[in-house]
Amino acid sequence: IVDFVRALCSVSVAELENKVVPRMFCLTKIVEISYYNMGRIRLEWSRIWAVLGEYFNKVGCNADDDIAFFAIDSLRQLSIKFLEKGELANFRFQKDFLKPFEYVMKRTGSLAIRDMIASCTEQMVSKQVHNIKSGWVNIFAVFHKAASDRDEKLVEKAFFRITKIFKEHFAATIDTFQDAIKCLSEFACNTAFPDTGMEAIQLIDLCGEQLAQRPELFGEGAEESENAQDRVWVKGWFPVLVELSYVVSRCKLDVRTRALTVMFNIMKSYGHLFAIHWWEDLFSVVFRIFDNTMLPEAQVEDWNLSAQEVAAKSEWMTTTCPHALMAIVNVFTQYFEKLAPVLLDDLFGQFCWCTQQENKDLAAAGLDCLESFVLSNGSSFDEQIWDKTIECIQKIFEDTVPHKLLQWVPQDLARSQNSPIPIPRRADPVNRVPSNASSETARRQQPAAGATTAATAAE
Repeated sequence: IVDFVRALCSVSVAELENKVVPRMFCLTKIVEISYYNMGRIRLEWSRIWAVLGEYFNKVGCNADDDIAFFAIDSLRQLSIKFLEKGELANFRFQKDFLKPFEYVMKRTGSLAIRDMIASCTEQMVSKQVHNIKSGWVNIFAVFHKAASDRDEKLVEKAFFRITKIFKEHFAATIDTFQDAIKCLSEFACNTAFPDTGMEAIQLIDLCGEQLAQRPELFGEGAEESENAQDRVWVKGWFPVLVELSYVVSRCKLDVRTRALTVMFNIMKSYGHLFAIHWWEDLFSVVFRIFDNTMLPEAQVEDWNLSAQEVAAKSEWMTTTCPHALMAIVNVFTQYFEKLAPVLLDDLFGQFCWCTQQENKDLAAAGLDCLESFVLSNGSSFDEQIWDKTIECIQKIFEDTVPHKLLQWVPQDLARSQNSPIPIPRRADPVNRVPSNASSETARRQQPAAGATTAATAAE
């Protein structure tokens, strides 16, 4: 049967490549044999589909939209039929079956075909949502690609569909929650449609609410309670916060400011649910906002950015970094007793880093945030924390003292100090006065000097 399918696919490809009159007879027969052989045992069917999947990948990318449209529509019907059977745990047959949708979506240049693929995935979800298991990976991959498209209608349709999935079938997406959040972050990072990006960030915030209200969905399958809690962090909270930080690093000012606000609101609202080692992982992500690669000087040196791009990075340093630093201080103040024993050194190190930057706004923000932190939490400091605070202030002072300015020596004086023989100044040849003129000038000045002395004696 595998050899028969392979031979039939070869003949069909030859028919479709006929530039004069392409034929779809074998294509229709391939759809029929796929339908009637779908009931075979999974071991046999997986070998058959390995051949058919490659065939649909090629036909779906055909330059003729009519042929590609027929192939995608046939694949949609087969997929809905295949999803009716459901999927056993630890199997990935759905992922393999739906792979052609993802493949064609990424490679086709036809907007009509991309729009059709997005519509097909919506139909599969609406009809077989409770039977979809591993197939969610392909569905979110299709929407992820649609999220980065430049066609407004396609992006709006795709976002409407994924919003419907999150609001109506949130529990069904748990096993592929990370892929779903990545899809939302891609919508947020599409610079052509900032309004959609704002709505995507709001949807990520909604996912945070679901996490807090229904943590048992993410802890299912863990044998111990501790493993269940860590599972909630790894599969739920961490992907949400990481993708928000990703949006902060990639997007324009209004979108990244919104993402930054949502990220820290989640920390403030649900931080009491976080274990201490969760906070350590979280702050390792938060501090990436201040990554050295975001410095304008480093970007110019490494990637030769244009002046406009350098200005954008400078704006990022002036606006986003101070906002993020103050938000970190607010979160640290709210959970001081929990965070101080493990993250205080990292916070002080971040203050020092900010004050060392050439960007004046960022350096000033570092000092303001340090002052705010001490004023807000100083009453809770013990002797050890005060010592660390004084060390931080001392380090900032030493790093910001203008040593080169204090050691500056005028260039002429430096030359004379380094030369063993004094070097007389050379007169300017333009303004040089002849020697006889100098003698005459001296004689004229002598009487004047004598008169001055007599006047002084008379007084």
